[in-house]
Amino acid sequence: MSNKKELLQKIKVLAEHVVNGEKENARMLLHRLIEQYEITEDELETELCTVHWFPFSQKIEKRLLCQIIYMVTGLFPYGCINRSTNRIRKKVGIECTAAEQLEIEMNYTFFKNVLCSELDIFMSAFANKNSLFPPPDKVKDKSDDIPKDINHSLRVSFMVEGMEKHTLRKALTEQVK
Repeated sequence: MSNKKELLQKIKVLAEHVVNGEKENARMLLHRLIEQYEITEDELETELCTVHWFPFSQKIEKRLLCQIIYMVTGLFPYGCINRSTNRIRKKVGIECTAAEQLEIEMNYTFFKNVLCSELDIFMSAFANKNSLFPPPDKVKDKSDDIPKDINHSLRVSFMVEGMEKHTLRKALTEQVK
């Protein structure tokens, strides 16, 4: 009975959150299964909290994922350790409802793509601010990698203004003192 109820809760989440034709299909399937298993919609309202694991691949993605989990659930996620090797796995977990799981996954997918584009702008600004380019006589590849998008260039220039410039010589003299 609990597996059936859990399945129906997941279908209910789909029926409430998915758009277009899939939403209608999920709604019809939900009503058919409710009748078949003789479960009321009130029973489905009490959503079951289970542990859900969310994979990531890089440290910055883990940080983003943890922030999104905190935003959705108000709780901090926990890590996963392989029992046989005691190595940390690239997953974080949290006890949440199916609706919260779906919201976390959708937000993570969206903001991960946004983060990648913002990191590209940051890297351009960082390279510009710290003059991480070769002198003109050493440039071998004359390809035009400069972005043509004026919006991208403006955002890079504004970000450059807010950054602090770092130099290796300055860091070395501070360490000597």
